[in-house]
Amino acid sequence: MRRLPSTLYDALRQGRTYARGLHLLLGAAVGPVCVLMWPGITESLARTLAACALVPVVPLLLLGLVPGARRAEGIQARLLLVPDDEDDIGRAPARSLSDRLRTSVWLVLRCWWGLLVASVVAQLLSVTGTLASAPAVEGSRTILGLTVPGGHRHIWYLGLVPPLLVAVFGLIVWAGNAQLALARRLLGPSTTERLAVAERRADELLARNRLAGELHDSIGHALTVTVLQASAARELVDADRDFVVRALTAIEETGRRAMDDLERTLGYLKDEEQGVRTVRPTLADIGQLLEASRAAGVTVRSRTAADVDAVPGVVSREAYRILQEALTNAMKHAPGSPVEVELAVTGEQVRLTVANRLVEQVPQASGTGKGLRSLRERAALLGGRASAGAASGRWTVSARLPLRLES
Repeated sequence: MRRLPSTLYDALRQGRTYARGLHLLLGAAVGPVCVLMWPGITESLARTLAACALVPVVPLLLLGLVPGARRAEGIQARLLLVPDDEDDIGRAPARSLSDRLRTSVWLVLRCWWGLLVASVVAQLLSVTGTLASAPAVEGSRTILGLTVPGGHRHIWYLGLVPPLLVAVFGLIVWAGNAQLALARRLLGPSTTERLAVAERRADELLARNRLAGELHDSIGHALTVTVLQASAARELVDADRDFVVRALTAIEETGRRAMDDLERTLGYLKDEEQGVRTVRPTLADIGQLLEASRAAGVTVRSRTAADVDAVPGVVSREAYRILQEALTNAMKHAPGSPVEVELAVTGEQVRLTVANRLVEQVPQASGTGKGLRSLRERAALLGGRASAGAASGRWTVSARLPLRLES
């Protein structure tokens, strides 16, 4: 029994309740305005209400065929009906006959629904006012065909006033919710609009995932190199100061590259259209990547193709990130193990292989597997494939990326 008053009390405090009531009132006003212009209000309430319901039908049906009417109604519904998700109600102009017809039906039903709710509310308020004033006025009055005697003997009428006011308010809340449900159905995005929204959200999600992958690969690699260098420098700080200097220099250079990657990624996130952005590294930069790994104490033996400049930009950038992630994985999970890198460019694809010996004696670093998923996703987006796994005591990461992307 306490749930209904609590719900009505919450609705009483919400601005959306009054906004929806205003939306209902605006719809209810269309009929009387049209009737005032033609044919005019008569003494018969029933005839006047019928005229208010029928006269606007043809103008509203024609108005709904105008493409801009759907946009105007969508914007107004968003502002006054206050849906939980604004995308439930479209705000684009009508682009098809189906959209125009739905808008026409919406305009007519909005007018009728508002007129019906306003009429019922007006009658309930009239009854409430009559009962509230009856004990103070002698004599009888007639309302809705019922005779209401007055006088102080009927003071008990006042007990009916609060329930009637609650009923009026409850009716407005319920009618506003019904109006919103109708708007979702008739003003909601069409199938084409929903597909466009879904594609836009998918593109945004893909872009965010790609940026997250960029940060994971570049910053993760930089942190791995930094940790290894710092650990080695700490062990040899008294025995080999030259090595310590080289380690600190490598940490500095790695940190600078990581900052460049971070600034570039944040620039994409902020959608900066001006300013200089750091160019994304490509296969032409793998020399620096391999040297940074060697500076971290990793023995790297490489056989790389000489014509990497001929690799298309997007393929070259993704291949660099795959190599970077493979090196990071080797340093984390097989510290001290030599790493063999082989990069070949054939007439149709880039072949990349990174292999290292499995180290069982050293405790394995924990990982989430995101790096391996990232390199597989990078290869798949280009129409290639990447794999990683253990065989014959070696961990091997291989990738095959096509030089020609499918259109």
